[in-house]
Amino acid sequence: MKMQFARSIAALCALFSASAMAEPGVTDTTIILGGSNAMTGPVAAVCAPASFGAKAWFDKVNRDGGVQGRKIEYNVLDDAFSAQRAVSNARRLVQQDNAFAIFGGCASPTSAAILQYVAGQPEVPYLFPWAAMNELTEPTKKNVFALLPNYAFQVKSMLPYTIQKAAVKPKTAGFLMMNVPGAEDMRKAMKEVLAANGITLVYEELFEVNIPDYTPYILQLKAKNPDIVLFGDSAAGAARIFLTMKRQEWRPKTAFGVTTLTAEQFLDPVGDYADGWLYAAGMVAPPTAPESKECNDALKLSYPDQKPNHFTMFGCLAAKIGVEAMNRTGRNLTRAALINTLEQMRGFESKISGPVSFSPTDHMGTSAVVPFGVKGGQFTVLGAPLRPAR
Repeated sequence: MKMQFARSIAALCALFSASAMAEPGVTDTTIILGGSNAMTGPVAAVCAPASFGAKAWFDKVNRDGGVQGRKIEYNVLDDAFSAQRAVSNARRLVQQDNAFAIFGGCASPTSAAILQYVAGQPEVPYLFPWAAMNELTEPTKKNVFALLPNYAFQVKSMLPYTIQKAAVKPKTAGFLMMNVPGAEDMRKAMKEVLAANGITLVYEELFEVNIPDYTPYILQLKAKNPDIVLFGDSAAGAARIFLTMKRQEWRPKTAFGVTTLTAEQFLDPVGDYADGWLYAAGMVAPPTAPESKECNDALKLSYPDQKPNHFTMFGCLAAKIGVEAMNRTGRNLTRAALINTLEQMRGFESKISGPVSFSPTDHMGTSAVVPFGVKGGQFTVLGAPLRPAR
């Protein structure tokens, strides 16, 4: 009788353990999220703050009681901006660390590598990396969701606006872009917009990641002297481009930049040099905006030495969307249920971005960019959100 009772207790314990960890990364008390990001290396100063912003919001949620009573454990592994390390990190997070989802991250090369990995793990959600390549959401992938509009969308939304607002209508254009996934899409979109506006492209160049000196490219641009130039680089790299132009005593009449040029890591070194002639595609509120206070306060508690910036704000936005989706899913949190919840999300107001919506056929959550400019060495929002003309 005693042996039979002991076996019954053991069976119940086994059943309880199985139910407590029925879904990878979910227990009665925790949700394990994993991420890969450049916490060290050449782009760490730009990319790491995206993870800080997300982790700070998760910390706030945990202090307030968690998600349906569960605390979020966010484990970010360092990929040092290496695509190979990013894949190894993703594999470890899923296969060893039992992560419920791969969350966040930063930069197109590493995000593209993780995207290839999760293609073979279709049950694992890959949520909201800071990357702007079309492949994340085109075509729609059941387990992949994004918030940052791709390069082609940014160009088709913002470049016509930039041309319209230029003090003198551009007749010639140049293109200088880091060679990352999505660069060719950006170049194609740019050529379509320029052709529609009767503007001649006189210079186009892709450069490799982390080049030591931009001077040769700026001297080539200076020789061609285009009226408008499209720039695409990391925030720190774009700052070095602008400072190189300043040293060479040349700049175009008008410049257009992708979302990295709405980051403080770009503007802080450049200062008021960009005043009045730079237009860039923004998608989160500047950290100086009143609506950014909640994110900034959370960041200060978790990372008191980290200055709020574009990337901490993006990380906060991603975390807000993730928490909202997990809360809506309820206590029965599974990967499939979370994906279904996200696909039903319509018009969610994060306060620091435009409305966020997904559908079963569209996993890009934002549908507009905000025109940013620079005045007095500070970012300023120039107008209402923009979308590509239909």
